[in-house]
Amino acid sequence: MKLVNDFLQAVRFLTLIPIPFLKKETDLARSMFFFPLVGCLMAMVTVFLTHILSLDLFLRLEALGLLTFPILLSGGLHLDGLSDFCDGFFGGRTKEDTLKIMKDSRIGAWGTLGILLALFWKWELLTSLSVRASALILSMTASRWGQVVLAYFLPYANPEGGLGQSVAKKVKIRELIGATAFLTLVIFFLKGPGLLCFLALVPFLGALGFFFYKRIGGVTGDLLGAASELTEVYLLFIFFLIRSGEYR
Repeated sequence: MKLVNDFLQAVRFLTLIPIPFLKKETDLARSMFFFPLVGCLMAMVTVFLTHILSLDLFLRLEALGLLTFPILLSGGLHLDGLSDFCDGFFGGRTKEDTLKIMKDSRIGAWGTLGILLALFWKWELLTSLSVRASALILSMTASRWGQVVLAYFLPYANPEGGLGQSVAKKVKIRELIGATAFLTLVIFFLKGPGLLCFLALVPFLGALGFFFYKRIGGVTGDLLGAASELTEVYLLFIFFLIRSGEYR
């Protein structure tokens, strides 16, 4: 029963799907066991919706659908974190300034630019890929796995508290192993490209985590969301490089 609750908590947190009967005190850190699975399901729903609406008949419309539906399903959850990250890290000079800016609910120039660039890169990469569905499924699965990894290794950075405090350093080895196991299944089905993307992802997450730690001493909920968006863009780009190399 706890596993079911953990899964439903992950669904409720990562999507706009209402689950009113779920207890609010369900442990969010435990639910990260299922974050990659929920990310994969969101990608599969996106591919399905794109197909039944016949958007896949037109290249650029298909890419636009693959870009749009995850945002609608999640309510732009991680884009919000990306905008706060850009505003805080590019607008603040000290740790205190950075955290204060990130706490501000208003979006600034850097935040707006960050969202626009992320969406533009995703759309262009999805348009350029010949295997868009596979790339989307891998990127959305692995990006949620990246959140688990960062929450496992990094402490919470904001002394004033926040949502990220409930997961940073609260994620146990159980959640890390479970999330990794599901990502491994996705990589197995994608074979070579999936494995190459994973090998490229590990140092990327390591560098990102080190950057967060050196700048503000850990992570926040916004940074986990930003990491998810950055990972998606990065993996789509790596997937693009891999597929481009196959045709040379």
